[in-house]
Amino acid sequence: MTEPIPVKPRRRPRAWIPWALYLGMLVIYAWAYSYLGAILILEKNTVRTGNAQAEFIDGVYEAASMGEEGFEARRSISSEFTRALPQYTDGLIDPLWPWLMRGNSDERPDVLFEKGKWTNLILSGSILILMAVAAARAFSFLGAAALMLMGGFGVILERSAFFSPDAIYYLLVVLAWLCALSLHRQNHVWLYGVFGILLGLAFLAKPLVWPIIAGFLLVSLARTIVRSVRSRKETPLEDLWVSGNQLVGLSIFFTAFMLVVGPRLSYASERFGDPFHTYEKYMVWLDSPVEAVRFPRDYPGVDELSQIPEGEKPGLIWFVENHGVSELFSRAFEGAVAQSKASILGRGGWILLYGFLVFAVIAGIHRWTVMRQDEEVWRVRGTSARWMLLFLASASAISLFYTGIGNVIIPGNSMTTSLFLPILVTFIWIAERYRRQLQRSHRAQLVNRVYAVLMILPILWISIRIVQAVTAPLG
Repeated sequence: MTEPIPVKPRRRPRAWIPWALYLGMLVIYAWAYSYLGAILILEKNTVRTGNAQAEFIDGVYEAASMGEEGFEARRSISSEFTRALPQYTDGLIDPLWPWLMRGNSDERPDVLFEKGKWTNLILSGSILILMAVAAARAFSFLGAAALMLMGGFGVILERSAFFSPDAIYYLLVVLAWLCALSLHRQNHVWLYGVFGILLGLAFLAKPLVWPIIAGFLLVSLARTIVRSVRSRKETPLEDLWVSGNQLVGLSIFFTAFMLVVGPRLSYASERFGDPFHTYEKYMVWLDSPVEAVRFPRDYPGVDELSQIPEGEKPGLIWFVENHGVSELFSRAFEGAVAQSKASILGRGGWILLYGFLVFAVIAGIHRWTVMRQDEEVWRVRGTSARWMLLFLASASAISLFYTGIGNVIIPGNSMTTSLFLPILVTFIWIAERYRRQLQRSHRAQLVNRVYAVLMILPILWISIRIVQAVTAPLG
């Protein structure tokens, strides 16, 4: 009896090859990011006085002095630990960036300025690389590369050359936003804690995260109501969002958030009489920049702020009583339009429009497949996309309403710019989820090819622009 001829096992494609190519690409783009950032630091941003950077430099020295004596006169068991955490704020400067740079507080202002710019570039670039690696595991390689290029070179690079927390704030916001999108898909209890920590860190960089919290709570409440109205039979079995996790999850979220921002809240409460104090929340409601500049000078601390009658503090109710509801909405709308045009939302609007195009095309293929579900051997499921889009719309609308109100005072509000990456990420996230949903359908090959082409185009375009930017200084 003859022995059967052994059959060689079929070789699987080596999984490390795509990763090697992707990481090699990251090395090249990291070099370009560092090179262009160095040019911005050495040739563009060379003056530390006469702008907001000077205030952050002063904030570093103030934050460092707290480690020696502290704002609090009292001593407690945890006082040493508390004073070591980011907490210093003067109502205009927020604690995270001065806290990160406090180790260089023994340097002269000029030296501190230079070290801070390089620290910002290295830190933001490192976070981008880590995000690019994580995105490659969650998305496709092409999707991750396109997203990092459009975001990193579209908005982060420019701000990473300044002595300010803007770049770190934008990155923390988009990380928190990714957590929010994940929670809208499957609300694991532990993820609420991560969401709270990331938003807490973003709050320490700039206290402009409340529209994200408000939008998330509104959408979560709406989804809970819809789920309670529907019967169990109407709820899809593949829906991974559990309304029962909401109460515990939100409790964990607020606990994690308060643990991160607690020292800052205590400091602001003692100095200004309001744990969430920022001068911006008063200034945006004023009528002229002159009034806005004068307000912090007239009310530098808790004693002066407490003398303002409650009905006369600038705010929403104060504005409506003095100007009316029609003026409120007209000022908000006109200001929001101006904010959008002047910010990266307008200057880089083509990137957002392209992200929406990618979403629309892939969503169209997904919907087409769902409509012809009887042809499939595998059921095409939903991805909670409608709730993600509702979250995007609500958080963006609240942000633009607020920045529109304050456009007269703060024409380049960081809150407006911070919307760029979340909007882009939401479109690409949903497109990626739809593409993965179709991998076991008859249209898997179609959606993969279309998506690959749509992702290659911005990669090529931005790569060409990077080459032009790198070679221009040499010409």
